[in-house]
Amino acid sequence: MRKIIIIALALAAGQAWALEIKSAVNAQGRLEDDLNLPFVNDPALIGTWRAVAFVASPAEFAPGAAPAGDLYLKELVFLPGGKSPNGWLTWIKGAVLHHGDKTAARYEIKKLGGAEYLFFEWKSGDYTLRHAKPQYYVLKKQAAIRRDNIDLPFRDDPAVLGAWESVDFVEAPEKFNPGARAWQGDLYLKELVFLPKGKGAKPWWTWTKGVVLHSGDQTASKYEIKKLAGADYLFFEWKSGDYIFRGAKPFYYVLKRK
Repeated sequence: MRKIIIIALALAAGQAWALEIKSAVNAQGRLEDDLNLPFVNDPALIGTWRAVAFVASPAEFAPGAAPAGDLYLKELVFLPGGKSPNGWLTWIKGAVLHHGDKTAARYEIKKLGGAEYLFFEWKSGDYTLRHAKPQYYVLKKQAAIRRDNIDLPFRDDPAVLGAWESVDFVEAPEKFNPGARAWQGDLYLKELVFLPKGKGAKPWWTWTKGVVLHSGDQTASKYEIKKLAGADYLFFEWKSGDYIFRGAKPFYYVLKRK
């Protein structure tokens, strides 16, 4: 028979609701939380949070203390609608749900010294296997999630039509040298194909003159065509997760017309 444990997640003082989580010990002795919980929104959680400390309890954290050393958990990113970049991790107001480990870890957001901190229960093997009380990661809010305006009217650009093959990845267009490749590793983006009337080779991206629009990531990435050493090159802003979640400046893919 499975042993049923009720864990009440008491949220920050002043909040008008509380979350109750049922937990059970399975046949293998592993503690599992009930993840069948209704979604409740929490706009304050959305964004990128970077780990700065690991403490036994939230009361032990001091914002002015020196940053912790190497932490196993580096950051957490929370997307709207209870989602995250990791398919196994979702959230509701007051708890982060790990569908692989079957844990519901409570969180609390506090403003300390002008910054926002997330106190996050760390339900590791000590919790699931040894049924110990969780300790806490403390994460500091880094940036809101960037969303570009992708509702742009179509303007034609016959010069961009066709297939372009990636040849380099650079910090800025002026750092590209056709005779010496800057990026020594494998190029993640292999090619871009621009079809007539603003269509792309993939259904989630379209284009208008000077801009590539990604409907999934909601990014508008600039492009520019330059003729160098007798060849056409396309300089394309790469708005990856570093731009979307961490507010970083985009690097550029350099593509050569096939």
